[in-house]
Amino acid sequence: MGELKELREQQESLVARAKDLNRKIYLAGLGAYTKAESTSGELYEKYAATGADALGESAEGKPKALLAGRGLLQAARELVDAAPEKRKALYERFVDAGKKERGEKADSTNEFVLAGLGAVLTAREESEKFFNELVAAGEERA
Repeated sequence: MGELKELREQQESLVARAKDLNRKIYLAGLGAYTKAESTSGELYEKYAATGADALGESAEGKPKALLAGRGLLQAARELVDAAPEKRKALYERFVDAGKKERGEKADSTNEFVLAGLGAVLTAREESEKFFNELVAAGEERA
């Protein structure tokens, strides 16, 4: 009889965990929708203002969508220009995370292995943080 009771408790625990995970996934989806809804308007306004600045006086009378497209193009150019420095900084961040994880063994570990390990750890931490932010945003909206 004890085995049956233990099996029943395990089943109830598994169902409770599944329900909790389902709730969190729903809230994360709701949070993602909320963030996209709020961010899209802000980005549109930002890109329209950047596009108007880039066109100067010739921006008058132009549709806002055209100005936003011009601003988006400007932002993309800036991102491409900054990519080499960002890539280097990201690689160094991964190596540092790998060194921290390996501890004393880091000195005898290949730098690329450290970067790979750091990338995995960073991706795990960042994705968990992002998921939790989405859940929190979903809870606020619900």
